[in-house]
Amino acid sequence: MYNIEMEIKGDHLWVLVGGPKLTAEISAAYWNEIAAKCASTKCEKVLIEKNFVDTVNPEEMILMADNLSRTLPHVRVAFIDRFKHDAINELGKKLARNRDVMFQLFGNVNDAEKWLSAN
Repeated sequence: MYNIEMEIKGDHLWVLVGGPKLTAEISAAYWNEIAAKCASTKCEKVLIEKNFVDTVNPEEMILMADNLSRTLPHVRVAFIDRFKHDAINELGKKLARNRDVMFQLFGNVNDAEKWLSAN
């Protein structure tokens, strides 16, 4: 179970997604929604703010990176975790980049938007 909000903001799609617990299945579901929105708007940049209280384990993160690389292979992703699950997010960044996804972690929206506009 998750909640999602999406809005085109300038040259990127802003997404807020959250809930009580993140799983690989929930991640696949919301990335599919994001991919559909990117396809319908021809948007190739995503700023996602994740707002899940509990996060995934490393095995689930591998599944999530595999799914992301298949679902949105050419999209640039600026990622913010409101609950600051930094260690698992660093793993996710490395896994995504190893699968040729341009993915960067940020602590705030302003820095994320600057990176997206420069890339």
